[in-house]
Amino acid sequence: MKNEKLMQEGSVGALLVKMSLPVILIMMVTVLYNLADVFFIGRCGDRFQLAAISLAGPVFSAISAFNTLIGFGGCTACSIALGEGREDLVRKYSAFVLYAALGIGLLLGAAILGGMDVLLSLLGSGEETARYTAEYLRILALGAPFLVMSGALGNTVRADGDVKSAMLASLTGTLLNIALDPLFIALFRWGCAGAALATVLGNVVSLLLLLLAVRKKPAFSLSWKDLSLHRDISLRVLSLGLPMAASTLLMSFSSAVSNRLTVTYGSVAVAARSVAGKSAMLIPMIVMGLCMGVQPAISYVYGRRDLARLRKIVLGVGAVCVGVAALMSAAFFLFREQFVAAFSADAEIVSLGKTMMLGTLLAVPVEGVYHMCSTYLQATGKVSYATLTSLMQKGLVFLPVLLVMERVFGLFGIVFSNAVTTLLSTLIALLLCRSWSKQISFQ
Repeated sequence: MKNEKLMQEGSVGALLVKMSLPVILIMMVTVLYNLADVFFIGRCGDRFQLAAISLAGPVFSAISAFNTLIGFGGCTACSIALGEGREDLVRKYSAFVLYAALGIGLLLGAAILGGMDVLLSLLGSGEETARYTAEYLRILALGAPFLVMSGALGNTVRADGDVKSAMLASLTGTLLNIALDPLFIALFRWGCAGAALATVLGNVVSLLLLLLAVRKKPAFSLSWKDLSLHRDISLRVLSLGLPMAASTLLMSFSSAVSNRLTVTYGSVAVAARSVAGKSAMLIPMIVMGLCMGVQPAISYVYGRRDLARLRKIVLGVGAVCVGVAALMSAAFFLFREQFVAAFSADAEIVSLGKTMMLGTLLAVPVEGVYHMCSTYLQATGKVSYATLTSLMQKGLVFLPVLLVMERVFGLFGIVFSNAVTTLLSTLIALLLCRSWSKQISFQ
């Protein structure tokens, strides 16, 4: 197959262009629809709805964690199986991804609807924001099955190097989301509920396109007849997806804790942090796109035990990640005032948001190394190290740093805690990668 030949022999540059660029586009489009929600809500001039979008963010991240658990695990399992020439396993892995995603999506939706009051309290939503946060979450809960299935299949379909199908599905769904935002939010005046509805409908369209793409792949299956709950299939997928899923889930919890701390400084602080955080989200997502794009190639090469090529890909992509992150951080820093002002005309939010962007951008270039370490460990099946690496930045290191810095420096301790966390987490990740590389060389 053409894609398999690329993974076997293609240069690092070719891998980045043909496998990573489409994933980066998917990531950027995902950021765009997040920005679109914030942009149109912000231009309405309602700081409470703007704050509500931020408060509901951890729930959206939690849903993403489960589609990552199944999808990223399915992608890694299928890629390694393809490298080993086991297409029979690929069919079972892909069928498990689809039906597990459906079941988990239904359970998540029911849990959100049934525990709404408790959830609002945990998120730190007060009297001013509770109504809007609940409106957003109710729509999100009803669409949870579509969100989980589209995310899971979007990851799995890349297992054979086919990133175009995932890109097309994500791009189409997100463009629909962005097109519906002004209609639902501004024209119909549905506010947060309109933003959530646009997100769900976009994911429905993405899912339909992904189902069509998977049906065309002879090595993959959507048939319930290929569904297997045997531990060799289910636990393989779940264990390989656990590192990134645990990271996303812990990030959701950490974000909720951070939001609760920020709420004590007022709704302006929450809104400003929401806007400033979008810049820090965009750059890491592009870096993640570079890493995730070549992840099937790393898994495939590891399955073939071609360690020389494995090293070449990891080091080459890592260097590109650092360079891209550094250049983008500098650009965002120079134009930080214009960036914040684009999302809110509130002078207080703009003033505070500019300062907050400095804290969010400080250590972003280092994240290029961190994400490459995490991808390398997960793609080669070192679940224990990969899980530990993924959890550090999103909680194990972040939460202690956050609580200490907030207590000592107040609001700006919250803002700069991300930079300190990234530096510490990257150092530990490098040590774990060095240890695993030594173990691989003796196998």
